[in-house]
Amino acid sequence: MLSILRHLLVLMTLAIALPAQAIPVEAEGRALVVNGDITSARKQAIADARQAASLQAAAYISTTQEIRDGVLEIDDMKLQTFGTVSNVEVLDERIENKMLIVRISADVMENASCPSPGALDHRKRVALTLFPLSEPRQASTGALGEIQSRLPSLLAQGLQQSSAIEPLDFSRSNLIRDVATAPTNQLPDGGLSNALQSSGEPLKAQFIISGVIRDMSMRTPVGPSEPNIIVDLYNEADYKAKRHLRNLALELFIYDGLSGQLLDRRLFTTQGRWTRPREERTGFASAAFWQQDYGQQVQALIADTSNWLDERLRCEPLAARISRTSGDQIWIEAGSTQGVEKDDNFTILRRMTFYDDQMRTYSELNDTQVTLKIESVQPGFARGRIVGDSLSHNIQSDDIAVLR
Repeated sequence: MLSILRHLLVLMTLAIALPAQAIPVEAEGRALVVNGDITSARKQAIADARQAASLQAAAYISTTQEIRDGVLEIDDMKLQTFGTVSNVEVLDERIENKMLIVRISADVMENASCPSPGALDHRKRVALTLFPLSEPRQASTGALGEIQSRLPSLLAQGLQQSSAIEPLDFSRSNLIRDVATAPTNQLPDGGLSNALQSSGEPLKAQFIISGVIRDMSMRTPVGPSEPNIIVDLYNEADYKAKRHLRNLALELFIYDGLSGQLLDRRLFTTQGRWTRPREERTGFASAAFWQQDYGQQVQALIADTSNWLDERLRCEPLAARISRTSGDQIWIEAGSTQGVEKDDNFTILRRMTFYDDQMRTYSELNDTQVTLKIESVQPGFARGRIVGDSLSHNIQSDDIAVLR
């Protein structure tokens, strides 16, 4: 008798506990030092150590198994980590044969498995857009204005390690028309803003991230030089003083890129010492910036923000636009790059567009009760069939397919 067991999830942890809890771990990371760039190597080594910490604390083995003639066979096995890493502290750092090795301590929060395990096998496209400054003049100290585009770009880089997210860098496109009223309840036209539509690049994202940098002020604003040169020199040398503290407050907004609805928002804050010469044009994300205590605190904020986005979106089911229909055949804008496979089943949602009393559009998605079974998969799209005809079911381009 043939018995098939599909998608068996086995949780392996260092500590056994029913509720999610933080696990303290130590881990080691490595990175090659290229052209003497210790700063870049350190960032890569810490990222490698964070990944190792996550793997140590909570690892899931996903297997596809069959029992034939009483013998258990494993025909596929995948190892995935589901730990959120925080409170990272570098314990040791050394260089061996041009390899920078760091050892960190960190807390790893075990993440519960998703209600739909298949969500973890498919990468959702997430577009990160520009984060405008609420008070642009606050960036003048150190010439940090590039933070508006570089910060979302760095977030996109950090999310590359996620098994459930495919980040898209749209950090030169601004969704926020008025930082004072952000966020709006819905993106224009039920999805893409005019800025993104005019960029010339097709944005095929399931989720869109925008944000506003609410504060990056100095605790004590930099003003004219002290009249007493001795006092001036003392203040510069006393780099641990609170007068050198600088703030960073980033408010993030997550939109459903298919309907335009605002899904979530969160404020991230930090502060660190900024002791560069007041006339220096340091530049955001420069080597000198990362060497500052403020730069290191910003780096930690980026890591925490990436972890939150990953945790918030990883269990969302894959959804994609329908790009074309023909009879009983339907094409969707998701393929093998997103983890779509032959025989995957999608539910079709019909997009209904309405207008409010201000003639602004908004979308509503209704379940058609029609199932699309995938037959052919390419890197960027997939084709499948439904029972019946797309015309009789009133299924059109721009409707939505959601993984079951």
